[in-house]
Amino acid sequence: MKTGKTLVELAMEITRQRDAKRDLIARTDQITMLPETALMIGTESFQVNDLAHNQIGTQLGIPAAYYDRMKENDPDLLAENVNAWLRREPTKRLVRTLDGRVRAYLSDRYRPLENSDLAEAVLPVLMDLNLELVSSEITEKRLYLKAVDKRINRDIPAGRRMGDGSHTIFDTVAPAIVISNSEVGYGQLSVESGVWTRACTNLAVFSQASMKRRHVGARNVLEADNIQELLSSETRAATDKAIWLQVRDVVKGAFNEAVFDAQIDRIRVTTDQPIEADPVKVVEFTAKRFGMNDTERGSVLTNLIKGADLSRYGLFNAITRTAEDLASYDRASDFERIGGQIIDLSPSQWKDVSNASGNPLKMAA
Repeated sequence: MKTGKTLVELAMEITRQRDAKRDLIARTDQITMLPETALMIGTESFQVNDLAHNQIGTQLGIPAAYYDRMKENDPDLLAENVNAWLRREPTKRLVRTLDGRVRAYLSDRYRPLENSDLAEAVLPVLMDLNLELVSSEITEKRLYLKAVDKRINRDIPAGRRMGDGSHTIFDTVAPAIVISNSEVGYGQLSVESGVWTRACTNLAVFSQASMKRRHVGARNVLEADNIQELLSSETRAATDKAIWLQVRDVVKGAFNEAVFDAQIDRIRVTTDQPIEADPVKVVEFTAKRFGMNDTERGSVLTNLIKGADLSRYGLFNAITRTAEDLASYDRASDFERIGGQIIDLSPSQWKDVSNASGNPLKMAA
């Protein structure tokens, strides 16, 4: 598991971004892409980050490969294409900026749920519950808070034996929670349960017992068709308060021991489910199923071999261990979720993975 920022560093960055960010509502015929791939909104010019470039291309229907090729090799052609489509069918967009850069290009119905409000709502709850914040980070895409209750722990037989084979090694795990949010349209506000392994500090995230909230609301009104800065309103603040209260309640109830024990029972079963096919082929199948690149696939295989546990549980651990090897915190968090998905596979789906059989993108339900 990647540790990211300390709590003090995270709080400082959340505060800095809160004070530095600006939101603009504008019609697309009031927006111009410049040849240097900056975006002119009215009379102001902003550089554009990669995520916002992807959102612009998607909204205008320009294929990603073609958009990226123009951006890299012919920015004048990219500007010509983008500007033509911006003006063909004018619509309103929410443009989120930070530090003089466009960080998101979104629908005018996008409802910002701010990281600063989320932190203010949940950090006191984590402290009141005496949870340990084991990892936190704020990236261009998401805010992450990962907390563990180390007072609750269970043992899982890891499938490896010592000496004469009669002594089993156990992994000690504790319940975890992952709270995350995107201010830039990269997924929902979510609260998800997980398990944290004490010895190797691996984290796995599960889809059950989670809360997810989409960033959708009423359209933002553009008065007199002028570009305007979107400011927080009392009405929106009052509505958001209900959401943050709900998040607090979900966090408070996330460490139910009965729910945790049920999850542990599901994990224990996987220690006796062997990988049937060649492990190399199983990892290749898994990589295709979950969209891993060659470097990521190689890391999973290496960790599977090092773990010396050719079972479903061993594959689960190899994937969550790989998260620590990845440079991107966002991608590492994806791998923690993939680990949980391995446990959540149905019997028929696990059979496909274990035997590396069929089409990995069309696994049985």
